[in-house]
Amino acid sequence: MARIIVITDMDEAGSGYKNLCVPLLRGLSAKGHEIKVAGIGYQGREHDYPFSVIPAGTIQDAHAIANNLFHTWKPDLFLVAMDIPLQQYFYEGLRQLKCRYMAITPLENSPLTLSWAAVILNMDAVFFISELGKQEAIKAGITKAEHLIVGVDTVSWHPATPQEKTQLRKGLGIGEDEFVVLTVADNQERKNLWAGMEAVQLLKKQTDKKIRYIMVTRVDSPVGYKLNDLSIEMGLTKEMMFFNRGLPVQDLWALFAVSDVYLSSSKAEGLGMPILEAMACGIPCVATDTGAHRELLENGRGHLVPPVYSLRDVWGNELRSFIDTTIAAKELLCILETDCVHADEALEYVRNKNWDFPVMQVHQKIEEIIHEQK
Repeated sequence: MARIIVITDMDEAGSGYKNLCVPLLRGLSAKGHEIKVAGIGYQGREHDYPFSVIPAGTIQDAHAIANNLFHTWKPDLFLVAMDIPLQQYFYEGLRQLKCRYMAITPLENSPLTLSWAAVILNMDAVFFISELGKQEAIKAGITKAEHLIVGVDTVSWHPATPQEKTQLRKGLGIGEDEFVVLTVADNQERKNLWAGMEAVQLLKKQTDKKIRYIMVTRVDSPVGYKLNDLSIEMGLTKEMMFFNRGLPVQDLWALFAVSDVYLSSSKAEGLGMPILEAMACGIPCVATDTGAHRELLENGRGHLVPPVYSLRDVWGNELRSFIDTTIAAKELLCILETDCVHADEALEYVRNKNWDFPVMQVHQKIEEIIHEQK
């Protein structure tokens, strides 16, 4: 078994990396690996993880922690779960230590630019959290790239009973006959929250039924939309219900439970964990046909909305696709007016995803590269 230093985002107020890494590291710990985490954004809150987490306020702090642990603890491997630019920062800062390096990372959209590929090429192992990422890496010459098949906690995320849905709606002041749309996304440029609100605005004009739009986000993000102002401008003050991210799992599940449809207007997506959670809750999904959305919702598992146009972004020259809000509104209306078969197919798909397989993927790769080292 290996000693592993993990570097990742462990912010409890809504980190996708934390949601990915905690079940993965639990599984690796159960297989006998010793793990210490340099947790960026972790505030030292009590936890029940079978591994230690050291608070790191910044990426520089995380680098210093990893460097110090290397000299005092003698690990076999660095495992870094971060975006590619931060992978580059940590790899270049730690490679002089001559320790094995494994990356777990997303690719939000094609292509994988060659300058990023050149850095990843030198790592001992790399897992992309989508098939899109793996295939784009192979195109760029990284033949060792693998797709980490991310699991879903189908105990925490499960369909609500009709009684639960009625009771939870009553508690939130939502009528049984209201049509509820849900989005869980950070308030930043890539998530394109404005477009989701426009799709709901267009839906409102096409039906007499009362609409509610629940949005879980950073409401007062300094780099995001002024969401309350936007809701006033768009005539959605009565429809919008804002919640700040970082809700306990049970409270967040309750918002899925009261919802009729999940909407993602994101311009690009490296995985789309809230979509997987919505699928596990039996809720139909409407999403931009971009990034990893397609592999989640293709083959009748959801409603993929074509972009009205795409452009190259400064983030690694990747494509950013802008959802066609008119078509998105039509898809929402279709779900409002008819029973949606996609939800059943999606639920079956997600129930076949657990954490046993990704844990085994990473465990086997660790064993492989540690054996090569010896």
